[in-house]
Amino acid sequence: MSTPLPSPAPFALATRILAGSLMGALVVIGVALSFVLPAPESFPVGPLAVQVLAGVAAHLLLETVGYRTPPLSTALSDHDAATQARTRWQSLMIMRFAIAEFIAIASVAAAFVLPDGGILTYLGGAVVSLVLMVVHVWPGARPVGKVAEALEAGGKPSGLREAFGLSAPGPVQRL
Repeated sequence: MSTPLPSPAPFALATRILAGSLMGALVVIGVALSFVLPAPESFPVGPLAVQVLAGVAAHLLLETVGYRTPPLSTALSDHDAATQARTRWQSLMIMRFAIAEFIAIASVAAAFVLPDGGILTYLGGAVVSLVLMVVHVWPGARPVGKVAEALEAGGKPSGLREAFGLSAPGPVQRL
């Protein structure tokens, strides 16, 4: 016997709270580091260039593997398909978060180790990570749609878009 599926609103709210908490943690880390890291006399351009390049590489990695999931089986009931879709969404969201967060975490180490490091070194990495998280982790139409497309590739509706209050794509109109 399967457990009852929570209504879409609490799932979407809980997911948004989780994503917001994960993203907000980078701000809290920055505030804490501002008390222990020095403010550099000049802006560290070298580390920022590396962070931006790492952000581009992370974006490409996220586009390649961050939304990859097997399609739902057509033998599943609608309830089981929706349950699996939500579980897979959360797993993929956490994986995408870990990839996006790596730049900020590496920037913490760089801020302490590099001779021109400091709070600005961390802030550069945190901003790059936050941009990646807004694009790939926050449950907006793009990430939800990409995961839903992968789940529905076998023909079984996932209900993932509807769980976030987004409309399912309609037929393509050709002129």
